[in-house]
Amino acid sequence: MQGAPSRLQVRLAADAASVPAVRRFVADGLAAWGEAKLVDAAELVASELSSNAALHAMAQFMHVTLERACDDAAGVRVAVEDDGPVGVEAVLPRTPGGAELDVDELDATGRGLAIVAMLAGRWGVDVTRRGKRVWAELVDPDPEHEALDPVRDETDAATPPGDLPPGWVLVRLVQCPVALSLRQDSHLDELVRELQLLSVDGHNHESAAIAEEIQGLLASPTHARIAGRRAAEQARDDHLEAVDVDMAMPREVGLLAEQLHRAVARADRLCEEGRLLTVASPPELREVRAWMTHEVTEQAIRGAAPTSWPDWLKAAVPPDHEG
Repeated sequence: MQGAPSRLQVRLAADAASVPAVRRFVADGLAAWGEAKLVDAAELVASELSSNAALHAMAQFMHVTLERACDDAAGVRVAVEDDGPVGVEAVLPRTPGGAELDVDELDATGRGLAIVAMLAGRWGVDVTRRGKRVWAELVDPDPEHEALDPVRDETDAATPPGDLPPGWVLVRLVQCPVALSLRQDSHLDELVRELQLLSVDGHNHESAAIAEEIQGLLASPTHARIAGRRAAEQARDDHLEAVDVDMAMPREVGLLAEQLHRAVARADRLCEEGRLLTVASPPELREVRAWMTHEVTEQAIRGAAPTSWPDWLKAAVPPDHEG
């Protein structure tokens, strides 16, 4: 696609739940570039690299980059940079390049990197300021070659910023209250767990329906929710009361936010009626959830500017109660 950015990048939580978002990010970026033939290989490579970062790097966040080849050359580069303490040795090959691999005998990390080594025209690992970056260059959608050794760069390479693919947005929760954010996230987890338990009871039709709806609505934005939680946890550990939280997501996630808000409100009513053991959300959690829902919906769907949590609270207070 003419005019589409040649470098795309997204920050996600280094968590297994983010891997589907990584695949979506790669597929959307390649579609915008007219590189559909590389989608399958790129999704597989991105899945393996991001899974390794999520499961083995002991990282909090990962930066996934998709870049077109320079000088009008064919192909793309997929890279995953993590901020974990696990060094580059973790991604060095167990088997020399060109040797025959028995994938079944490798551990989970080895199998993933063996697949990358066989799909990529070149691949490598760089030491970065955050931690390490593993990358792979893809040219042929159906490569036929033995596993290649990685290119290793010992320089302290910085990662240039990139854009999001078409159809993706960056939602910012400005001055998000750290303690309240973590409390509402924990309450939602408790609610989902109890609804899941009750849903196995065939006589609890309403709970089963709400449980199914909430689980379905949480599936797509899980990566954004976890990224927000990680940012709040880091802010808590740094003794901050508020933090700006950035969450990248496909635009349609904004449509799900309001539906999820209504489903949680129905579950809260079951709590108030004593039909669930979970305590209903107190007013302050309902307020922060309403603000988050508003921000995701307005920014993702309508492109509105962020409204900070303090400004939201100020607007919610009637003038005769200010003071």
